[in-house]
Amino acid sequence: MERRRFLQAAAAAGLALTAPVAFNSARAEGAFAGPYWILVHASGGWDPTLMFDPTLEATHTRLYTQTAKLGNIPFAPIDLDLDAMGVDPDPTLNYASYLKSNEQFLNLYGSRMTVINGVDTKTNNHDSGTRTIWSGKTQEGYPSLGALIAANKAPEVPMAFVSGGGYDATNGLVGLTRVTSVSALTRIARPNFVDPGNLDGDTYHTPDTWSRIARFQKERIQRLEAKEKLLQPRVAMSALELARAADGELAKLQLPDELVDIPGGGLGDLERFMQQAQIAVHAFKSGVGVSATLGLGGFDTHANHDRDQREQQAKLLGGIDYLMTYAASQGLGDKIFVLVGSDFGRSPYNDRDGKDHHPISSFFAMGPGIPGDRLIGGTTPDRLPMAVDPASLSTVSSNGTVVTPAHIQRALRRLAGVDESDISAQFPLEGTDLPLFG
Repeated sequence: MERRRFLQAAAAAGLALTAPVAFNSARAEGAFAGPYWILVHASGGWDPTLMFDPTLEATHTRLYTQTAKLGNIPFAPIDLDLDAMGVDPDPTLNYASYLKSNEQFLNLYGSRMTVINGVDTKTNNHDSGTRTIWSGKTQEGYPSLGALIAANKAPEVPMAFVSGGGYDATNGLVGLTRVTSVSALTRIARPNFVDPGNLDGDTYHTPDTWSRIARFQKERIQRLEAKEKLLQPRVAMSALELARAADGELAKLQLPDELVDIPGGGLGDLERFMQQAQIAVHAFKSGVGVSATLGLGGFDTHANHDRDQREQQAKLLGGIDYLMTYAASQGLGDKIFVLVGSDFGRSPYNDRDGKDHHPISSFFAMGPGIPGDRLIGGTTPDRLPMAVDPASLSTVSSNGTVVTPAHIQRALRRLAGVDESDISAQFPLEGTDLPLFG
């Protein structure tokens, strides 16, 4: 596909792909076979006391009078009350089937989860909190973990890093694919088809003609690049060649037969989350993707906290359950890492029945080799982080380490096998290594 038309189509449909600033022109053979990484961001700052770091401190708790535990993981025992969440209780819509309570979620996934409580993000700012939880740094410019993994594992595949929300900075390490429209993605993936949704339908050119067009385009770019003396135009020409070369691989993308369609319009943000999950899973299944971000907003609850936070957390857990179930249905259940975090946590109640920003948060993860039914860290009654022993990770009263996003990111880089790469070395993280994920 001609690069200008490619970008025009992408922009018109809310889909954007960017080529990395620099890349290896040698392309790997075959599709990427995993494992795959999905970073789930609860945008706005969630409240861990309503999930897996419960407390009975009155200034933080109004929705429950006792805490509960499933295995080693504590949770706030809050029922799925649609009326209390402001969700339409009409039984014909069956919205409860799309949501999950803490207990329901732990019954499904607790045996696969590592939960880290008392994570000190060291910020109350949304932007820096989002950056630090997914890169390990508050400063601008650090790439997302998803970008680092994609750049290390398979930067040449056409949808190496897919963004559906959250923090997706790449620092030019890898191409970024922002997807909001399956129809647009279909048109871009299959530019030679009159009807991109019908692989048995007519094409604009015969296979031989389409192959000749691609060959002539490549030869022309190579001639121009050989004549060009300046670095920047040469990089631009190489990026164009890379984008065109990816067309054939992008055509391998298998798309969902049907997108999630939640009736009634009352759970629109969850519907979009689920659709983004479908796209990410199919990018993985087709071998054209490595990592992805998914985001769900609505967690900045400065007012009406108990109603709104409760609703969004039930959506978040329901969406992750859908992601896990859908990935398993596509044969990828044992190949996906799912990491879940937020900007920061929430303060005690304010005078508007809300909660404000608070730097202490939580994080949880699932995936191949990650220990399950595992709790690390904790918080004091006034929501201060409890330090852990660097070796055993048990909470200690002195001479311990407070877990930060940098510790989490160091451990995730090690888990992904990219911690000693040249790419990761360009973006060092302070602190010591903690065995957070085994």
